[in-house]
Amino acid sequence: MSFETTALLVTWVAIVLLALVVAGLVRQVHHLTRAPRTPDVGLTTGMPAPDLDRLAPEPGRPTLLLFLGAECPACHSVFEEALGQTQAPPTRALFFDDALDVTPPDNMLVLADQGDLFQTYQVPATPYAVLIGADGRIRTAEPVGSVRALHALIVQAGGRVVDSEAPGEPAPPITDADTASV
Repeated sequence: MSFETTALLVTWVAIVLLALVVAGLVRQVHHLTRAPRTPDVGLTTGMPAPDLDRLAPEPGRPTLLLFLGAECPACHSVFEEALGQTQAPPTRALFFDDALDVTPPDNMLVLADQGDLFQTYQVPATPYAVLIGADGRIRTAEPVGSVRALHALIVQAGGRVVDSEAPGEPAPPITDADTASV
């Protein structure tokens, strides 16, 4: 057998093996796409909000729940922005353990030691927001990893976003002293 014939034979064997591998991958991908989906995290839209009376909602107005962690850097930026949003709907900042020591605006309550509500609302990670409609049903439940996402929720709730960079309306900065246990 000549060198050219051997090289041609080895090439065809390699092509057949690659075809079998690709066929196996296509079959595996097809199997994975047909498998049942894992359930989504959090509560479903449209269901009644659990333990709503405990959160002191204002009758006839939507309520925005912010699930936050005192040790979470993204939570600090979202919370700092929420503190400056005086035209937002009634907001409840819920902390798993200790809350940050700040003076909230009139439209916000800061609640510490709310770990049981984190479980009730099936919060997968912080920062997480749940928008409850005026009817007491969940309108949106989603992660809120940026200030832009918080603004979108405020607008969706019928509130108005206040530019925190405007003179006279700065959001109070969160310092290391704020993260100390309360």
